[in-house]
Amino acid sequence: MKAKAIIALSLLIGTFFFSSCGSYKTTRDAILKIEKGMSKREITNLLGNPDFRRFDHEYEQWEFIKVDPLYGTRTVILVDFLDDRVTNMDSFNGDNAPQTPVPPVAVYPPNEIEYDRPLPPHNNHVRPGRVISNNDFQQLYNRVKSKPFKDDQLELLSIGVGNRYFSCQQCIRLMSIYTFDDDKLKVLDIVAPRIADRENYEDIVDSLDFLSSQDKVRKMFAGSRR
Repeated sequence: MKAKAIIALSLLIGTFFFSSCGSYKTTRDAILKIEKGMSKREITNLLGNPDFRRFDHEYEQWEFIKVDPLYGTRTVILVDFLDDRVTNMDSFNGDNAPQTPVPPVAVYPPNEIEYDRPLPPHNNHVRPGRVISNNDFQQLYNRVKSKPFKDDQLELLSIGVGNRYFSCQQCIRLMSIYTFDDDKLKVLDIVAPRIADRENYEDIVDSLDFLSSQDKVRKMFAGSRR
């Protein structure tokens, strides 16, 4: 009788173990299948419905939380959409992520609200300082440059910067839209708080023509070193 109980218990434990392994493998395989340009339906087919959705005037973000039933570890998967197509994806260990609460105005459980084409602020789970992707940067650059008037360009840039981070080289490229140092410095004033590699600020200094402009940049980045 005891032998039968032990066998039954062993089978139960084995079934749970292999089921857990299968669940982990399914999540991992789904992550590997995500590609830029995928539709929301394709993402739902791979990962199911999101646990949270975030949006602003331009982007939409879905957050999935997958829990390993065997070990209890969490995997967080973040998928960003523009025009209902995937533009970025990030996945990381949710147990080590900072638990800074996201402002409630921007975070909603799925199906709690209805909207036409929502779009999210980049969430607080993302590791600080992660630079905007080349593709997203190029889109922002093109939109800013396409505006006919400088004031409109700078206004759009202020909106577009949002919670994104930029490299010094990306900042220099945005500054290059303009010819004169005064205008370039206006761009820098907007982007500087979101520069991730501030230690490379001398590259920005070198991109300016006048010593007075260069001194302004050095004062702005005082305390930053290569």
